[in-house]
Amino acid sequence: MLDETAKRAALRLFTYGLYVVTVRAGDEENAFTANWLTQVSFDPPLLAVSVENDSHSIELMRRSGIFNVNVPPSGSRELAGLLGKRWANVPDKLAQAATRAGPNGCAILDDALAYLECAVEGSIPAGDATLFTARVVGAGILREGQPLTMAEAGFRHAG
Repeated sequence: MLDETAKRAALRLFTYGLYVVTVRAGDEENAFTANWLTQVSFDPPLLAVSVENDSHSIELMRRSGIFNVNVPPSGSRELAGLLGKRWANVPDKLAQAATRAGPNGCAILDDALAYLECAVEGSIPAGDATLFTARVVGAGILREGQPLTMAEAGFRHAG
């Protein structure tokens, strides 16, 4: 039998970065804060990101097949919190952040340390989320600095 308390405690020991994923399909765009994101291959350059099935962004990602991953700097907890709010509650959240359109049309945060442009290659159901694999097709370094982490932000998963 699974010990729920131990499971929560153990999962909260995992280390995570925080990323801002921006998506666009036609004229519609959105952003979400992600931490279940990782590089999965060097050649070709692939990453994986877990997206909640009931999120607004998942349909945009499915329709367009593109997204950007922005790496926010240390100290940007407030921005990560804003962009982590559900679209249903804050549909204009991306308009509240300083951005510019990247070459693929998805937003790049002006304050980001770096960004990756991604093209979806596949997806698989993963419980209450969908795991997308994507090829990195573009990248940019905007400034030096340390990235924001879950530990610094003080965000916690329910586990």
